[in-house]
Amino acid sequence: MTRMCCVCHKVEQGGEWRDLRMVSDDKRVTHGYCPVCFAETMVQIEDFIEGKVAGRFRTTGFSTPNSSCRPCV
Repeated sequence: MTRMCCVCHKVEQGGEWRDLRMVSDDKRVTHGYCPVCFAETMVQIEDFIEGKVAGRFRTTGFSTPNSSCRPCV
């Protein structure tokens, strides 16, 4: 099964995260966080919990399939 970062879309191969943005012949994909995006997300969560950031998480790096996507309610 191929692991892909849900933020930056890098793919893990052989323990290394690479900017391939495409999946190998293995059609099964699971999503998670690469080490860099995980660390950045944890900082965002800690800032939010400590009240340093009001409202929503920063969404830089997240992509949407098309511009008609609306925020989840």
